This record gives sequence, structure tokens and C-alpha cells, in this order.
Amino acid sequence: MNKRFFICLLFLITGAIPCFCQDTVFNTIKAELNRNFEVLAAQPIPAYYAFVRLDEMQSVQAMASLGRLQNEAVLNSPSRVLTASLRVGNYTLDNSHEIREAGWGNMQGVSVRGNYLPYEANERLLKNSIWLQLDELYKEGIQTYEQVKANLAVKVEQEDKSPDFSHEPIENHYEKPLSWADLKINPRLLEEKVRKYSAVFDRNDDIREGIAYFSAGLSRMIFVDTEGREMAQNAVHIQLYLSANTVADDGMQLPLVKSWMGFSVDEMPSDEEVLQVAQEMSATLSALRKAPIVESFTGPAILSPEAAGVFFHEIFGHRIEGSRLKQETDAQTFKKKIGEAVLPKHLSVTFDPTTQYYRNTPLVGCYTFDDEGIKTQKVELVKNGILKNFLMSRTPIEGSYHSNGHGRGNIGYAPVSRQSNMFVESSQRFSEEELLKKLRKEAKAQGKAYAYYFKDVSGGFTNTSRYSPNSFNVNPLTVYRVYVDGRPNELVRGVDLVGTPLAMFSQIEACGDRYAVFNGTCGAESGSVPVACVAPALFVKQIETQKRPKSQTQPILFPKPEVSHSDESRETVPADT
Repeated sequence: MNKRFFICLLFLITGAIPCFCQDTVFNTIKAELNRNFEVLAAQPIPAYYAFVRLDEMQSVQAMASLGRLQNEAVLNSPSRVLTASLRVGNYTLDNSHEIREAGWGNMQGVSVRGNYLPYEANERLLKNSIWLQLDELYKEGIQTYEQVKANLAVKVEQEDKSPDFSHEPIENHYEKPLSWADLKINPRLLEEKVRKYSAVFDRNDDIREGIAYFSAGLSRMIFVDTEGREMAQNAVHIQLYLSANTVADDGMQLPLVKSWMGFSVDEMPSDEEVLQVAQEMSATLSALRKAPIVESFTGPAILSPEAAGVFFHEIFGHRIEGSRLKQETDAQTFKKKIGEAVLPKHLSVTFDPTTQYYRNTPLVGCYTFDDEGIKTQKVELVKNGILKNFLMSRTPIEGSYHSNGHGRGNIGYAPVSRQSNMFVESSQRFSEEELLKKLRKEAKAQGKAYAYYFKDVSGGFTNTSRYSPNSFNVNPLTVYRVYVDGRPNELVRGVDLVGTPLAMFSQIEACGDRYAVFNGTCGAESGSVPVACVAPALFVKQIETQKRPKSQTQPILFPKPEVSHSDESRETVPADT
């Protein structure tokens, strides 16, 4: 049996033992929640549901800039945040209901309270915090509930008549606490690594800032609700991050970033691999300073697997999140398209938070239970181009009345439908050379001298509101012109990939045979959550670019200062351990 699989299996088995009675903090939360809810449920306007969540976090970070340590890697003291949420009314209509035309910021979603607890929090302080938070939430909830009813009385009939909250099966889950020692983190080794990695950038006079950042974090979440759910689970977060930038003579900022994420330090790349990436980033930044600025363009392009992952997350993923589709203000791009073709027939899309690795690469969008206490599921969204389902939390929409384990929220936020691990699969398997051949042929047919290859991207954003154009913007870092006549590819700068989703999807012509993982953090209504996407390269017949904004400030007038030989000797980077 594969060793990694065995460790994961053992973790799940031991985590299933119902040891709630052994956790004093857990029992304190449960008792205080039930004591308060018994009173609030008996009020004239009753509370009908509440949850309390306690997160305990501990981490260590090391950061170096241009070979010099910026902070000492010291394990910080554990921090604890208590988050509570409460619903007033009933499952059909409650205080989470959207108040239409109430102004900016009134997005559908129940209120929450989140407070930091003192480091030496005892049972008394924990109970007191729960008591005060639930009291505030109830008072706020009854006011909102009255506004909801008044709003329904004076507005037109709503399109979506589904309930505000779903009934779901109750499954409990308990994992024994992990200790920091279990992670086997050596802070001094992290310091040595970031010094060494960032020192690569110091050897290039073109680079203004060059940072290496290594972080390791351990968190534990306890979740209790008034329906009987009891959950305690751990999460380990490891991230290595390289960031460097330069400025062209015309003032354009040119950044490059590379990150690795996983669940243990052993899953991070070797020093040799990271140093090689840092050297490639350094060379690319120097080349970017001299690269030509592109003009606006429409025509064919290839998106690398990494770029395709960001593209699908931004342009497709946010449009199949169920909570968003319930809002009257949302454009609801795909809400009425179940059973219809929304992507080319060679494409299928699934979300699977139960999968922890893809070909030994960690997928950070994995979890066992979501932030509403619902067990995760693999969800088939698109099969051969046909839309089958949505990502659902406990906020129903017409036709999809139950959660599939995608209610997610950061600390202090109410959970809503969010993405997890996305898998974009194609029945096509074209090699990169075959895709490039198709690209040149299409560019020639469109009368273009060249097309574009998007290699690396940093992220992007999209708009799903019906009150503004439903556009997207993906931010490429390295882009190449691919010439029809066979000239070498040319690095260019100043490109943003823009467009509208339905038009872009209709132009996906073919996919590559190489798949890659994009791990990242998505920020939306319920805060930042880790997500991943596995996707192939995309050949798109028609894309649109626009020029990226640039600073009008003059670049630095003087060259980078020289470092004396004696200073270099004192700052020698330690050898790898």
C-alpha cells in the first residue's frame, strides 16, 4: 500500500472515534449554546437555528528580502477566535433573506459575530463571550427579520421561492487535537531557506524587490449547532512564496510570483528546484524590462494549464455557486441552464473536496466537513458540456434544495457556497506542439501575423452582478507572441486578458494532454478560502486583451548600491541543512 495513502487512511479512521466527552472546551461550547438557545427559541419572534465555532491557530513565518532576514521565525502564541451565527424566523423565511433594493452591501446572508479570546481564556470567559455574541445576534436578527417581511410586502413577487435554509442529515466528526510538535517544523531551517532563495534576486541589478516567504500554520476548528451537529477537525497549512519585481523605463511595474502550498514541509520542493525557479524569475524580469508593450488584440491564443486553472476558477467557478444564484442582483448566468450545453462537449467539470492529492501534488481545496458541519461530496457540475448541478451550501435555490458540502467561510464570516477542488477534464489530448500548430493555422486564417501564449498568471477577478457588464479580467505575468511565420516566440508585457464568459466559453476549440495544478486563495463574500484547480491547456479561437495600466512616476534615477566585499562575507548564506 502506498505510504501516503496509508497515513491519510489512518488519520480518517482515528478521526472518526466519538471522543467528544474528553474535550472540555467542546463540552463548554455545547452547554452554553444550548442554554442560550433554549431562551431565544421561546421568544415571541423565535430563534430557530444557531451555531458556535471556535478556531485556534498557531503559526511561524520566515521572510527574507534580497538575502537578508526580515523577521525572526518564532512560533507565535496560539490565537483563538469565537464565531457565532443565529437565524430568526423559520426555515422558509428568516433574517438571511435578501432585502431587495436596500443599497450596496446588503448581500443575502445571515449575520455573524467573531471575537478574539484572551490567550489565557478559561471556561468563564468562553461562556461569557458566547452569551454576549448570541444576545447581540438575536437583537440584530429580529430587526432584520422585520425588515425582510416589510420588504416582501412592498416589492414584486420574487423569482426564486425556495426556502431560506435547508434541512440536512446530521453527521458528527471528531479529530483528536494535533500538537505543534507533530508538524516537525524547524524555524531556523526556514530562516536559512528564505535567505538563500531571496539572495538570488540580490544578484540582479534590475530587481528592486525580491522576497522569499515560508509559513507553517496549524489550526483546529470546533463547530457545534443547535440541530445536533458536533465537529472538531484540524488543518495544516504550509506555503512557500517567491515574489520579485522590476520597473521598466516607462514606469510599468513588472511583478513575478511563484508559490507552493501543501500539508507538510516535506511536500515543499527541494532547494535546487526553488533556486532554479528563482533564477528563471530573475532572468525573466530582466527580459520583461526590455520587452515590447502590446496593443489591444483580438484573435487566437493558448492558455497554459496553470493559466487555464485561474481562468476556469474566475470565469466559470463563481457562476455555479448556488448562494450567489439566489440573489436578485446576480446575473444568474447558468441558473436556468440545467440540462443545457454551457461548455464545449469535450469538457467536463467536477468539484471534489475529498481528494487531497493530484499525482502527488497537494490540493489545498480539500476538507472533510464544510463550515456548516456538512460532510463533503464529489459534485459533477458539467458532463460532456451539459450543466448538471451547482455548488450548494445550506442556502437552497429552486431545483437544488440541499447542500453538497460546499458551504465555506473564513473565521468571522457566514458560510456561503464556495469552490473547493475543481477538476476540468477534456476528452481531447493534443500535445503542446499540436496545439501550437492549430494556433498558427487559426491566426493565419484570421489574417493575424501572430497569436498569444499565456504562460503564467497571478490571478484575476470577475463580475456577476446584473447591474454592470458581466466581464472578467485575468492578470497574466508572462505572455509570448507566437508568430505565424515560425519566428521565435517573443516575450511581451502590459497585457490583461478580458472578455465576457459566454462568448469566451464558445471559443474554446481544443485542450492539451498535460494537466497542472493551480493552488491559491479565493477571496469573496465569506472571506478567503483555499482552493485548487486541475486543468489542461486551452486553445481558444478568439480572445481579447487590453493594455494594463502603468505608473506615471519616473523610474529610479540611480543604479542599485554596491555591496562591499566585507559586507558580503558577513552575510554569507548558510549551507542547506
